[in-house]
Amino acid sequence: MASLFNTLRTGLASQPSTGLRTIALARFSTFRPALAEVISTPNASTPAESQPSSTGSTVKETLSPFVTPLQAWVRDFKTNEPMDMINLQRKVFGAPLRKDILHRVVVWQRDAERQGTHSTKGRSDVSGTSRKAAPQKGRGAARVGSLRAPQRRGGGIVFGPKPRDHSSDLPRKVQEMGLRIALSTKFSQDQLVIVDDLEMDSHKTKEFERIRDQHGWDSVLVVANKENENLWRATRNLQQVDCAVMQEADVLRLLKHQLVIMDRQSVRYLEKKLKV
Repeated sequence: MASLFNTLRTGLASQPSTGLRTIALARFSTFRPALAEVISTPNASTPAESQPSSTGSTVKETLSPFVTPLQAWVRDFKTNEPMDMINLQRKVFGAPLRKDILHRVVVWQRDAERQGTHSTKGRSDVSGTSRKAAPQKGRGAARVGSLRAPQRRGGGIVFGPKPRDHSSDLPRKVQEMGLRIALSTKFSQDQLVIVDDLEMDSHKTKEFERIRDQHGWDSVLVVANKENENLWRATRNLQQVDCAVMQEADVLRLLKHQLVIMDRQSVRYLEKKLKV
């Protein structure tokens, strides 16, 4: 300690203008005065987003990230040849897969499809006599009630189904989300074919079968922007082919068929309808 004190006193005597703190930092610390000058001096190469402006407020430069557009081929309906490219909205055709949302929408749709006309007869509804089935006493057996009781043959049914409404409620936003997820799933799995138009020259079924066999389509849902009489008549006798206008496109129909064929106008309508 004495030698350290003598060293410091000698340094102070030889450098009276520096001071004790400067000598201690220069001798016993890794912090150099040159580094201190660099830190204390404002750096001219500071990024523009952290430099203060002339008005005193901090200027921050926002950089827009690069987004790859979502594109698909527009094909010819009869020849399946690519004709054009179409840009798709990522929020409608690029939504992430949510199986829980699809399940909720499918259950909601199937509940609405139930007729609810099942009906059974209770003991007051079945036909039968109201006489006493057996004497009250003298048989050596238990008492017997009405012949229309549920435990007897031909009697009524206990707590049987009655006509009622099976439909359930689902928020509109969940319905639209389910349709976006179904369209995005078809697009991501390469099961969505966008065509220029769906016009057919004939209403014969063999005409549509020729197009389907030529393209290798099996289970097909055709979504058109308007009612097409030739298309409707050509596909109504086929088992795995269904046609719908763009207003009737729903999740259950999209999931029941392997391939979805949609024209350009239907794509724009769904993007406008499902826009977030």
